[in-house]
Amino acid sequence: QPAMGLVERLPGGTLRGRNLVMRFQSRQTSNEEEGGQIMTDIRYRKHFEVQESKITVDYLTDRGQYHSAHWQHELEMIYLLNGNARVIMDGEAVTLVQGEFIVIDSGQIFELSCQESFMQINVRVDREFLELRAGHLEDRGQTSYMYCCRRDQLIHEKLEPYLEMCELFKQLVPLYVNEPEGYRLKTESIILDILYLLVRHFSIPLKTSDTTEVGSDRKRIQDILEYIEKHYNEHLTLGEIADEFGLNREYFSRMFHRKLGITFLQHVNRVRIAHFYHDLVSTDRPIMDLLDEHGLTNYKQFSRMFREIYGSSPRKVRQLIG
Repeated sequence: QPAMGLVERLPGGTLRGRNLVMRFQSRQTSNEEEGGQIMTDIRYRKHFEVQESKITVDYLTDRGQYHSAHWQHELEMIYLLNGNARVIMDGEAVTLVQGEFIVIDSGQIFELSCQESFMQINVRVDREFLELRAGHLEDRGQTSYMYCCRRDQLIHEKLEPYLEMCELFKQLVPLYVNEPEGYRLKTESIILDILYLLVRHFSIPLKTSDTTEVGSDRKRIQDILEYIEKHYNEHLTLGEIADEFGLNREYFSRMFHRKLGITFLQHVNRVRIAHFYHDLVSTDRPIMDLLDEHGLTNYKQFSRMFREIYGSSPRKVRQLIG
């Protein structure tokens, strides 16, 4: 926790300080393995911005998380301090373990899940800011760039800069914990060093003519995902969504599965479960009421999917976090 002189307490267990926001919940539990001693578990998120809001940094700790398939305008880097994570990018699954990071390019569709306790650093970078700093905007109209950096696809020549980036991510941790004088300047410096290595070693030039079709399909999927997010608790069918977007049902089904790696119905139910989970851990409302509110009408199917994502039952999750 930061020194109390730097923060003010806000409703809902939030502390606001200079240039950062911390949200946390704490609880005490009896741990038999520790001889019955009272242990304290903390869930929190610490967030601050640098470079005039063009770069954001989040330090996250929780007992599991799930983000259904979505996309965002920013480039995102996820570094795992401990625990394990599963990321699905454009339909392909990637396992992330302690000490590794992954880059998710802007506009890329991805899903993220951590079944157990984890700590991670998330860095989001405005894409235009990055392109401008990298000098890529000078080639606008001729070449576009994509950023791809993940351990399972590293070739030998890329291993050294990847490990160097990992070491830089590690340097952020003591700054976060101790907050020494000028820590925000040092944080910014480290992140810019990471971005330099990313641009230098992991940017891939693409001719605009080669990306037109991919961009069109991705935009279509993005629009569909946004529509599902807005209407997830309504009765949604594959045929209705295909008709809404003027697509052949068979083509829509194949395209959706190819881009996300799961079926349309699986995705809809995962979105519903993600919203259900948020209310499960942030309110004390009855579980059955939450199921009805979020469109989860098949309890057997819901129970199976919830366990697959979060590794436990809703009641157990609430007990652990509450």
